[in-house]
Amino acid sequence: MSNSFDQFTQSQAQLGKAFKVLNEMAEVPETALQTESIYQLDKMRLLHFKAKGRARKTPLLICYALVNRPTILDLEPERSLIQDLCNKGHNVYLIDWGYPDLCDRHLSLEDYIGDYLATAVEQTLQHAKAQQVDLLGVCQGGVFSLCFASLYPEKIRKLVTLVTPIDTEVDGFTLSAMTRETDVNKLVAAYGNLPGSLLNQVYAALKPLQLGVVKDINLANNIKDSASAATFMRMERWINDSPDLAGRAAVEFAELFFQGNGLVNRSIHLLNRQIDLRKITSPVLNIFGKQDHLVPPKSSQALKGLLDSKVDYQELALEGGHIGAFVGSGSRHQTVDAIHQHLK
Repeated sequence: MSNSFDQFTQSQAQLGKAFKVLNEMAEVPETALQTESIYQLDKMRLLHFKAKGRARKTPLLICYALVNRPTILDLEPERSLIQDLCNKGHNVYLIDWGYPDLCDRHLSLEDYIGDYLATAVEQTLQHAKAQQVDLLGVCQGGVFSLCFASLYPEKIRKLVTLVTPIDTEVDGFTLSAMTRETDVNKLVAAYGNLPGSLLNQVYAALKPLQLGVVKDINLANNIKDSASAATFMRMERWINDSPDLAGRAAVEFAELFFQGNGLVNRSIHLLNRQIDLRKITSPVLNIFGKQDHLVPPKSSQALKGLLDSKVDYQELALEGGHIGAFVGSGSRHQTVDAIHQHLK
């Protein structure tokens, strides 16, 4: 009984210190994505991060997901996948999808992949004075990148997919099962777009204890000083910064990809052409997390069997989950090193 009381009082003291740090700290400045925008089409912006030192010839274009914001890739100077890549000589270009509003509710997957992503590729090539891009797709952005590489293989020198879902029918894919049982059409009919706040609730429901009570309990352990408090606040800002999803594109992605398992069944057609991953000709690096609760490893690993057998395919299984690949010190450095080696 005495030990339990001591633990309780100790945890209360630690929590008090954490709240004191939070209370005394100044407003946390926004450090992510502070760079030049070289092109804008509607709400989509193309950002450029200059390479440090001697730059590689082929530009690296990052296609992030429509869900959440790409700030997680450049969270702060000490936790930035983008800056780590720049430090290795890569000229990094990033698609910032912006914040869709009701004017965008009729945007389709063809608009996102065949127009916005295609335009970003062309503008990157023009700005970098290059003939091909290296394309890095993150999560849903990996699906978009695979579709684009299937449609325009000649544009891609090398391809990287990071925590990307492929097979939506593998065991343990809870998010996919929820999506397949949800009538997204009705949600979009009610809201126009799919609300980002609703998606946040869905993600929290996937790990209710870890993202709820356990997270609050660990607050005292995670906040020791102003630096750790700033990291915590930036993470919280990113978690709650969820753009709405354009209605039509959200419905199409749910139906074609999740419900139809479209990449595996080759049942997706864009721009009057079949999305067949066997058409991809560039070397592929597939990175995923062994403890990813959003995208099971088996879902990502299904990519290998969908590519042409002649394609140079490599994969990296990271210790950690979905977000650790971007912000976790160990996993992020592994990710950066693997990407750097692949793009040589």
